[in-house]
Amino acid sequence: MGLTIAAIAIILVITAGWVWLAQCLLPIKTKWRVVALALGLGALSPLPLLLMFHLKDRLVLPKDPDLVDALFISLTMAGLPEELVKSVAVLVAFLILRHFSVFHQQMDKATAFRLPILCGLAFAAVENIGYSLNTAVIEMVGKEIGNPLIVPLVRSLAASLLHASLGCLMGLFFARMVDSPGINWAAALAGFTAAVIGHTAVDWGLIVPVLTVLDRGKDLNPAEMEALLAHFILAMVLIPSVIGAAIVSVFVMRRRLRLAADHAALPATF
Repeated sequence: MGLTIAAIAIILVITAGWVWLAQCLLPIKTKWRVVALALGLGALSPLPLLLMFHLKDRLVLPKDPDLVDALFISLTMAGLPEELVKSVAVLVAFLILRHFSVFHQQMDKATAFRLPILCGLAFAAVENIGYSLNTAVIEMVGKEIGNPLIVPLVRSLAASLLHASLGCLMGLFFARMVDSPGINWAAALAGFTAAVIGHTAVDWGLIVPVLTVLDRGKDLNPAEMEALLAHFILAMVLIPSVIGAAIVSVFVMRRRLRLAADHAALPATF
């Protein structure tokens, strides 16, 4: 029980730090009641996936999975389903902000950009708690490293960063929805597609090694480890690329907001 409480506390504290950082990304802050709404919807978004995978048998890797197998697994088991439920959460938040009087006039481009980031951080927190309470993961980490609390610590830093990065990619397109009286489905689809591509790229080089280690653990021989080398090299290239694209998207969004502010400050011409 003590380890469980400690794991959840680590996840919540680090997630709170990420939320604060998300507020600092742009010069225009989002009101905390809006932040709470996005976090609440984001925390609910993984529940359908948790229920679905709980009812299914454990994923079995094909024999000697190559990079093509890894791409297919990453797309179908992570990229598409996870970004779909997060996109639904963002759209629900968007509609609530537009149509409920308590949030009246809270929808601006900075908020629209942050919504996917906040939903992604809450999604990651729930996912991190699930991994941290998984007995198979705890046993493996306990044998290999000795302290199972490394799971919530590392995942709260790494997985949350990656989900927030995917939120930046999605938010760059979702911010365009503010200019439309209804839902700009083209912008929503573009944001979803960008997040799916980014998520698939992040997991492409990781998913086979992670599933293999969880399945085999110390039983992996040097030849099997060498077979995973291509996956690790791919991960070393793609993961920094996705994070870099997210950083660029933040600077692009900051420039858009600055240009919009400069345009609004110009005197009206007749």
